[in-house]
Amino acid sequence: MLPSILQVRRRHATAIVILGVIGAEFGQELKPHRRELRNSSDVPEGFGITDYSLARHTCKALVYLLLHPPSTKLPAHIPIRRAAIDLLGRGFTVWEPFMEVTAVLLGLLELCESYSKHLADIQSGLPLSPEADACRTAHHSLSLIATARPLTFITTIAREVARHNAAAANPQHQALLATSVLVRAKPEILRIIDLLSDKMMSDISNVLVEVVDIVLFCIDVSILRASHGLLEAVPSLAKFHTVSYDGRSRRVAVAAGNGSIVLYDTRTCKHQLVSRGSSRITALCFSPDGKYLSVYSAADNQLTFWITATSLFGMLQSHVKCVKTISPLQLPQQSKNGGAGHSKMSFAKLVWVNNRVVVLLLTDGHEYRFHI
Repeated sequence: MLPSILQVRRRHATAIVILGVIGAEFGQELKPHRRELRNSSDVPEGFGITDYSLARHTCKALVYLLLHPPSTKLPAHIPIRRAAIDLLGRGFTVWEPFMEVTAVLLGLLELCESYSKHLADIQSGLPLSPEADACRTAHHSLSLIATARPLTFITTIAREVARHNAAAANPQHQALLATSVLVRAKPEILRIIDLLSDKMMSDISNVLVEVVDIVLFCIDVSILRASHGLLEAVPSLAKFHTVSYDGRSRRVAVAAGNGSIVLYDTRTCKHQLVSRGSSRITALCFSPDGKYLSVYSAADNQLTFWITATSLFGMLQSHVKCVKTISPLQLPQQSKNGGAGHSKMSFAKLVWVNNRVVVLLLTDGHEYRFHI
C-alpha cells in the first residue's frame, strides 16, 4: 500500500529536522568517507566544506521553511518552521557557505519584530502560543548567529543600511521604505549591537565604522537631543575609546581600521573621511568646545591635534586639518618598549580637562598631560 501524501510530508519533515540536528551539532566534526570515484557522477555526501552535498540540501530546506510565505500546505509558525529557525541559528557556521545570509538575517529580524509584544508571555514561563514561540526562537537564533559570526552580521546589516539610505534619497521610495524590515526591527538590531559590544569587543573594534553606521540608522535623532549625546543614548559605544561625540555640533568621530577618521554630522546625516597615516588609532576625543579632536596612536607613539571647526553655522562641511603633532611622546621606557607595556598603551584613553589640555590615561595608572 502506497503511503499517503500526509505520511510522505511527515517523513520529509522528520528527515529535515534530523539532518538539521546532525549538521548543527556535529557538522564541523563530520568528515565524509573518501573513496576513489569510479566516474564523475559519484559525489560523496557529507557536511564537510569540500563534500557539501548533504549540507547544501539540508540548508536549502531549512531556509525554505524560514522564508516561504504561509499557505494552507505550510502554515505560519508550525513546529517544523520553528525547528528550522532554531537549527539555522545553532548550525549557522555549517550552513553559511550555502545560504544567502542577507535573506536569512532579514527573515529572522522580521520574526523578531513583535518580540516586545510577547515579552511578558515569554518571561512568564507559561506555554507559549505558536507565534510567540517562533518570535522567541528567532530572537535566540539571531543572537547565536551574531556571536558566531560577528563580522558577517555587522557587515551584512551595514550593507543593507547603506542600500536603504540610498533608496531613501528617492522620494518615491520613502513611503515603502518606512515599513521595511530594517525600520521595523531597529530595536532588535540595537540589541544585537549591545550584545556584541559586551561579548565580542575585540571583533567589533575592527568594524566600528560600520557599527556606527548601523547605530545612527537605528537611533532616533530626537533621542540624541533629549540625552547628553550618542554615548549616553547607546552606552555600548562608550566602551570604545575610538568613538567620540561632540554635543555642541552633534558630530561623531570614529577611528577606521585603516587609520583614517570618519566624522559624522547627525544633523545633516552626512559623513566626512579624514585621511591620516595608516597606523591604527588607539584613542580619540573631542575637546569640550568641539573645536579640536585629539588622536593618539600607540603604534606610532604619537599624539596629534586636529581642528574641526565648521563654518556658516555648520551648514558647510567641517574644515579638518592637523594643527599639532607630538612625536615621539615622552613616556616611561617600560611603556614604550613592546610586550606588556605596549599592550597597556593599546587600551589608552584621552580625556580633556579643559579646552586646551588633554590627558592620556594608560591602564597602568599613569597619566600624561599635553597642551594644544
